[in-house]
Amino acid sequence: MSKIQVGKPVKGNQLIGRENEIVDISELLLNGQSVVIIAPRRFGKTSLILEVLNRIKQQGFYTAYLDLFLTPDLETLSRKITEEILNNRKLGKVFKKIKGDIAEMFRNIELKQTIESFEFILKYNSQNPDSWELLSDSIDFINNYPEKYDKQIICAFDEFGDIKKFNGDRIAKMIRSKIQVQDSATYIFSGSYESVMDTLFVKQNSPFFRFARIINLGYVEKDEFKKYISNVFSGNHISIKDILIDEILDFTKGHPYYTQLIVQQILMNNSLGNFKEGFILKDILQQLLNIENNFLEKQWEDVGKSREIVQTLLILIKHRKSLYSHIDTKKINLGRALKKLSGSGIIYSENNIYHLSDPLLELWIKEKIINI
Repeated sequence: MSKIQVGKPVKGNQLIGRENEIVDISELLLNGQSVVIIAPRRFGKTSLILEVLNRIKQQGFYTAYLDLFLTPDLETLSRKITEEILNNRKLGKVFKKIKGDIAEMFRNIELKQTIESFEFILKYNSQNPDSWELLSDSIDFINNYPEKYDKQIICAFDEFGDIKKFNGDRIAKMIRSKIQVQDSATYIFSGSYESVMDTLFVKQNSPFFRFARIINLGYVEKDEFKKYISNVFSGNHISIKDILIDEILDFTKGHPYYTQLIVQQILMNNSLGNFKEGFILKDILQQLLNIENNFLEKQWEDVGKSREIVQTLLILIKHRKSLYSHIDTKKINLGRALKKLSGSGIIYSENNIYHLSDPLLELWIKEKIINI
């Protein structure tokens, strides 16, 4: 029986598609080129990063993974960086476990030797550590620790745009000043909002301008998803025609989260005895609208703070192929609205036509707001 986990990072055989992206990103990193991965939330950035790190680690590289979205303050960030780097020699758990106990630290011979080379580690045990100083030291540690063992490291900062919550401009400039001269470290940065990542990596006055190769992560190839869905259904003894799988993918366009959510919902209905061979996708989508309602309402609430954005989005959904002829440019600055929607990851452009990145949000708006 095949199972599906939705909303959690996966790697290995559980990662669907993305092979071309994995190969390309790995090749860049192995050649010392840092990369930036930009995509809306729920597009599988974290899964992609973890798989890249896993494969590179198997080639003898050190690796580190930091999630800024889950990091509340500078001291936690610097501590996590130090822990992740130490994990490469299985010292991270020791460092974390004996927090605040200097004597216990020195009882571990290898950690003692590390502290003798990198004395800043002792600062974590002081009463009022200087968070800025610790962060600065930990960024140096990313490069200097593997260098000591003649190793190279790939370090990933997931949701790097969230650095803004830590007085981001100052920190970003400090990090750039340090890592641009590092010889043993190469970096992956990822972010969900184009506008935030633009201010960090794309604009000429941005801290990381031309520092890293920018990769915009799109949907998963439909052929890859089709094979995956067929295998999941056959593994659960569910008979579904190819045309119905195509219908699922036409709706999701290969959106990783929602494609798997639909398949998971079908599996659940089947296990409860509520699934029949002639299922209608519309019924499954109605179930998902109920399941995801709180999330979708919050998204709409955020959009609704700007009348210009709301009007642009509604007209885009109704007249996406003739958007410019249906909007009153005297009342709405279309260029500005589209830039904001793109920058927040709500829409994307394909062949000069704009689409919503979230297919279920579009369906929710059609039913709840537009009534179509």
